Amino acid sequence: MFLTRHHYPRLLNQISEPNCRLSWLESDEFFCEDDHDWQRRKDRFHLQHNRNQFSGPHYMFFQDNYEPTFSCRFEQRLGCNGDGGKWICDPYRLQNKTSCLIYSLGSNGEFSFENETKRLLPNCDIHTFDRKQFNCTEICTFHQANIGSGLHDTKSLRMIMSELNHTGQYLDILKIDVEGSEYEFFKDLFNTTDHLSENIRQILVEIHLSNLVKKVNNETIYDFQPAHDLFQLFHEKNYVIFHKEVNLYNPHMAFEFSFIKMNKKFFSVKNQSNSTEH
Repeated sequence: MFLTRHHYPRLLNQISEPNCRLSWLESDEFFCEDDHDWQRRKDRFHLQHNRNQFSGPHYMFFQDNYEPTFSCRFEQRLGCNGDGGKWICDPYRLQNKTSCLIYSLGSNGEFSFENETKRLLPNCDIHTFDRKQFNCTEICTFHQANIGSGLHDTKSLRMIMSELNHTGQYLDILKIDVEGSEYEFFKDLFNTTDHLSENIRQILVEIHLSNLVKKVNNETIYDFQPAHDLFQLFHEKNYVIFHKEVNLYNPHMAFEFSFIKMNKKFFSVKNQSNSTEH
C-alpha cells in the first residue's frame, strides 16, 4: 500500500523535468528530479542507512546514530530560532495544493511553527494539540488532549482524526513533541496498516531518551533498544531522514528528526547480478 495518489496537482506528462519519471513514481508524486540525480540519491541513502546504527558510548547515542539518509533541496525551518522551530521538506510543494492538513501534537503554548507555516501555506488547515489549554488565535484550531496510544486517558491519532471527521484524509505534516510518549504513540499508529498509517507524508518529531535511562541498585542502566526499534519502524514504513537537529537544552537526551515518506520502490537496490529490497 502506498501513499494515495494525486495529492499534488501535476500529471506525469506535465512535470517540469523531462526525465523525472523515476523520482515522480518512487516519491509518490512529490519530487521531480532528473533520473540520474535520483539514482544518486538512492545510492546515498543506502550508503548512509547501512552505517546508521553504531554501538558507541551511551552518552553519545545521537552523535553516533541515525544521520540523515536523504536531503531536500529547498527544506525550510519554520518557527522561532531554537526550541520550537521545525524543518519541513520543500514546503513550496504544498503551496499549489487546493488544501492540506497539518497536525501539531504538543505545543506548550508556543505557536511560532504554526504562525510561520500558516503565513507560508495559507491553504493548510492546522490543528494543534496539547494536554494544557491554550489559545492559538486565528492561525490554527486548538484542541486540549493528552496524546498517546489511546490507553491511560490518552488519545491516539486515530481517535483524534475520528473525532474531527478527518478519517480518510491525507495528513501532509505530522509534527509531534510529546516528551517521551512518542514510542507508544508510533507503535500504536503503525501497528495497523490502514489509510492513516500509509498516508502521512512528513513526520517532524523530537525523540527523547530520558525515559530509557534508569537507576537500578545505584547503577545507571541505558536501554536504548526502544529508540533503535523506533527508527527501524520508520524505515519499515518507508520513511527517510532528511534532517537532524540537536536540542541544546538537553543535547544528550533529545534530538529533532524530520522524516518524509517514499514509495517502497525507492528502497530497491538493482545491479547487474541481483535485485534486493529493504
